[in-house]
Amino acid sequence: MFRKGVVGICVLMGLVGCATEVSLKQQREANEHYQLGGSYLQTDHQRAIVLLEQAIDLNPNHREAHLELGVIYGKRGRLDAGEEHYKQAIRIDSDYSEAHNNLGTVYARQARWDEAIEEYRKALENPRYPLSDSAYYNLARALSQIEKYDEALIALRNASLVVPLAMPMVLIHQEFGRLYEKVGEIELARASYQEAIEADNQGTYREQLENYLRDLEVMFREEESPQL
Repeated sequence: MFRKGVVGICVLMGLVGCATEVSLKQQREANEHYQLGGSYLQTDHQRAIVLLEQAIDLNPNHREAHLELGVIYGKRGRLDAGEEHYKQAIRIDSDYSEAHNNLGTVYARQARWDEAIEEYRKALENPRYPLSDSAYYNLARALSQIEKYDEALIALRNASLVVPLAMPMVLIHQEFGRLYEKVGEIELARASYQEAIEADNQGTYREQLENYLRDLEVMFREEESPQL
């Protein structure tokens, strides 16, 4: 009787071992599909989608595969599919800041500002989030859309203080200029646009920023001119 019990336990342990081995094998294969899919992100979106979907078929809890699919679908204008994959990534890991930040951007592209703000704030709850400057910047832009300019300026200042910055400083200065312009701080807006030009080492935004400055000067002259 005892011998039969031991044999039964051994058989059960063997089955558990096999199941674990299959699970680990699937995880390895899922990671291989994910890595290969990642190599096509810049060159072949359709191929990347197929491989990332295969990674998820093998491991439904592959949060990074869901995140990358969200990015691809967002670039292709499939905001509904992007939203769903970001939500799946968050279901797997509720502290996944990158998924919260990206989901916020999906909402922002649909002018769903309150939902976007909520997601950006959730992204920032993780003190170790390496792209927190991006989330603060996105939060500032969303807050400005609902005319919460003081809160937007605070968020943007927080973005500027992140070390190291993951995003170009020129964009932060440019957004400062936009916000100061909104609240009527013309001198601060002018200084911010000038700082943005100086930070634009590649000249990518120079023409746009110079146009902002010209428009600002026109506005300033109109405000200073005597009313008849």
